[in-house]
Amino acid sequence: MDFSKYIIDFKSKADAFFNSVAQCYDSGEASKLLLYNDVEKIAFNELVARYEGKKLFDNKIENNEFIFCVDDGVLLSFGYYGCNNSVRISLDDKTALPQYENEKYSNNSETTLWQFEVDHTLIDCGMCYILRTCDGSFFVIDSAHTYSIRDCDRIYDFLRERTPSGQKVRIKGWFLSHGHEDHIAQFMNYVRYYMHDSIIERVYHNFVPNDHRDGTYWTPSNLNYVTAFYELMEKHPEIPVCRLHTGMYFYANNIRFDVLCSHEDVFPGDNENYNDSSVVIMAQAEGTKILFPGDAGHEESYILEARYPEYLKSDIVQQAHHGHFGTTDKFYELVNAEVALFPVTQIKFDEELPNQSPNRKSLEISKYYFIASNGTVEIPLPYKSGEFRLLADETFESFSGVFNLWAYEYTKERKEQLYKEYLQRGGKPMDEYKNGF
Repeated sequence: MDFSKYIIDFKSKADAFFNSVAQCYDSGEASKLLLYNDVEKIAFNELVARYEGKKLFDNKIENNEFIFCVDDGVLLSFGYYGCNNSVRISLDDKTALPQYENEKYSNNSETTLWQFEVDHTLIDCGMCYILRTCDGSFFVIDSAHTYSIRDCDRIYDFLRERTPSGQKVRIKGWFLSHGHEDHIAQFMNYVRYYMHDSIIERVYHNFVPNDHRDGTYWTPSNLNYVTAFYELMEKHPEIPVCRLHTGMYFYANNIRFDVLCSHEDVFPGDNENYNDSSVVIMAQAEGTKILFPGDAGHEESYILEARYPEYLKSDIVQQAHHGHFGTTDKFYELVNAEVALFPVTQIKFDEELPNQSPNRKSLEISKYYFIASNGTVEIPLPYKSGEFRLLADETFESFSGVFNLWAYEYTKERKEQLYKEYLQRGGKPMDEYKNGF
């Protein structure tokens, strides 16, 4: 099947049907988006009715409806957005399908969420969340930075310790929110070094294409990591790679995920801020809602606020972009979560709090918050207010290494305070600081 010809034919028919010309967006990896504005809902219904016999599944989130079909091998994603009467249609010729039909599963493990403490010895960014499903398998969200040099091993060890002896580590899905290296680098190392003892059933993502019109604003390093990701996946055809489109849902046993936004939704706006290419997902497990906006910035925040003013309400929220410049105050007001998870270091959290109004808004609303550098936090699901466990702090800054890499410098008193708090959280004494600072 000639995908280029298919796009031309489909667009011609859709243009005639809506009596308008679509705005077209090359969303990368053999995928195209068509955008139609000012569409009556009845017209949308009439269009998708033509594909009723090819429908895989549908979804409805507030005043937004989604239908997913396969036609001649092409995945068609139809989305109607009630907040502005627009229609977005994705045509994707190169994707595995999500796990949209829930399989039979056993119920022998406690469903659990961990905010995993990434190694911040030399770097202050990165994030990793791990969900254990009810059958003991895992769902992993992002990973860590290249400079979190031990985290490929630490993630594996964490999963291995929670997997029965004699069984491989089973990962129902590994979701990558976007292509920044502090989110994908250690996933790539995990695939390189630990597939002999692991099964990854699917990788979920939707990276903005490197040749995007706004790509000149992005760093060469960023583009190189995304290229390396695709090359690595080609070497591992045993791992299905699923491109996520808005409105999709999928399962990891008793955990359901809904896709709320991606770079495709930002179009025709700009993606100068690469973080606004984050795929935003909502997880629902045992009656608990957990929102993961990744590094979403203001552009995606405005979209989410307009589309899902009620659905965003969650029990637990991951603070967007580590608590750096990201989503808005209004976003956290709508989310209204009791627990806020900050994938950041204590140092950066303290430095940015006076200048980041969304962080203060999140803290004002939440009853509990956790900073990733202070140790992994374990939250059993369903979440019950105040029920969590803090694991011992495992990593601490190498202040000399941080200075050599980033020229960040701190007072002796600040270093002493941070190290004292690290030891109080169960951290092991470090030879580097045995003679003080």
